[in-house]
Amino acid sequence: MTLRIDRIPLQGSPLSRAYIENYDQVGRFYAAGPPDAIESYRAVAERIRASIAGERWDRLLEAARPDQAEIRERVAEIVKGRGLFVATGQQAGLFVSPLFCLYKAFTAARLAAQLEDALGLPVMPLFSVASEDHDWAEVNHTRVIDIENRVEHLSIGGPDTDDADAVRPSIERVTIGPDIDDALDRLAQLTPDTEFKDAVLEPVREAYRPGRPFAAAFESALAHLLRRHHFLVVRTADPFVKRESRQILWTEWQRREESNARLLERSEQLSAAGFEPQVSVAPGTTQLFYEGRLGRDRIVSQGEVARLRRSGETMSEPDLHTKLDSSPVRVSPGALLRPVTEAAVFPVVAYVGGPGEIAYLAQSQVLFELHDVPAPVVVPRAALQLVEPKVARVLEKYDIDSRGLAGDATAAVNRLLDERTPPELDQALRELRRSVTEGLERVEAAAIGYDPGSKSAVGSGKGGIFASIKTLEGKLHARVREKNQVMRQQLEKAAVNLYPEGRPQERMLTPYPYLIRYGESLLEDIFESVVTPLD
Repeated sequence: MTLRIDRIPLQGSPLSRAYIENYDQVGRFYAAGPPDAIESYRAVAERIRASIAGERWDRLLEAARPDQAEIRERVAEIVKGRGLFVATGQQAGLFVSPLFCLYKAFTAARLAAQLEDALGLPVMPLFSVASEDHDWAEVNHTRVIDIENRVEHLSIGGPDTDDADAVRPSIERVTIGPDIDDALDRLAQLTPDTEFKDAVLEPVREAYRPGRPFAAAFESALAHLLRRHHFLVVRTADPFVKRESRQILWTEWQRREESNARLLERSEQLSAAGFEPQVSVAPGTTQLFYEGRLGRDRIVSQGEVARLRRSGETMSEPDLHTKLDSSPVRVSPGALLRPVTEAAVFPVVAYVGGPGEIAYLAQSQVLFELHDVPAPVVVPRAALQLVEPKVARVLEKYDIDSRGLAGDATAAVNRLLDERTPPELDQALRELRRSVTEGLERVEAAAIGYDPGSKSAVGSGKGGIFASIKTLEGKLHARVREKNQVMRQQLEKAAVNLYPEGRPQERMLTPYPYLIRYGESLLEDIFESVVTPLD
């Protein structure tokens, strides 16, 4: 028996679920059209090809590094054929975590191949590493299920951002410290010795090494895992991206009031439709950040002055323009503007995202319109569950769907064990309740008929009797659970593997333990398991 790869529903907010399950309900919030219609992609492609000047196509050649010969050749094909990109992205994470980074990427790769055939144009997958984000606590760790079926945390040190006045640099500026070697050694210790282990861990050690920028390490390790699919992997702080997106950022400042008004209006529209906006928007704020005294800080508008929200530093409009020209890496877009800047740099026909991206892209649509950038088709990523043989055997033994183990493991297991209660016991308890209820009704009628004042005493007695029955029921069910102790232990181990700490494994775990157990051929098995809306 080999590892099983199951497709599972993509969970998320009501807005993202509506987009996936009932596009017509929310289609007015997305400009490009439904993701299951090839005409949606064709229309965006036509807009892109009509809007990009020749020199901008030529500049795309600078996006691939000189040492990436195959990638440069593929980008050259995009330039020559006026081709397109299917984009996706994620924050840089420790050891290419979580797993859904791969699911996003493989969805983009599969869709790119489908569109290349359908549109007759070269189409290339693009993965943007969101290196300008600044929440270090979100990316400095990952989790591993060890050989004893325990959740183990791996993390590394970095900037201390707990204090309200702490410096919060963008991840692009965070350098890996010497404790990365301890984390790598721990990863090796927690995983079994297999024929694949050395080959799998070697490029991880090469990517994540002391003194290297954290985002660059993620970029390198991810590019290695995706190498068979000819991805263009770029950081959002890459000099080419920053240079090509400066004008969008400057225009966003110049039109900040209109941008803010459009976003506030879109938030109201979403709320009126019964959906919570994914990203909150406040009056007077902008979709721009600046790397100031306290690190990456949101720019708020005070007339013609740009003020940093946390530090209080101010810049005149000419100063901001000068800094944007001389140090573009210090100015970055917020989450709602980032997909617009990406589509302004690359000809993006489709964007593959998870539930969060699907939801916030409903807001970003108004910024695509503001900047006259063609909005890509929004495509839900694949959601998968890796079921190892030991877990599959437990699920099959007890005829349990893996989703029955979701959420709190103890509660889930107790629920499944309760379902194993002998039916004759439940039947007997139901008959006991019914007969006691009927008997007490006769007692109550007789007592009140003789003495109306005894009603409260009868009511109190009834409550005590039913409480005793409930206690008895609980004790009997506890005995059933004790009798099924082996089942409990096996289900708890299965739950840890599928829903570590109560959350889907795709959101919690690094892929490397699976690659160590099953080899890098697993990557192609995952790719083959991915489906897109065009399948």
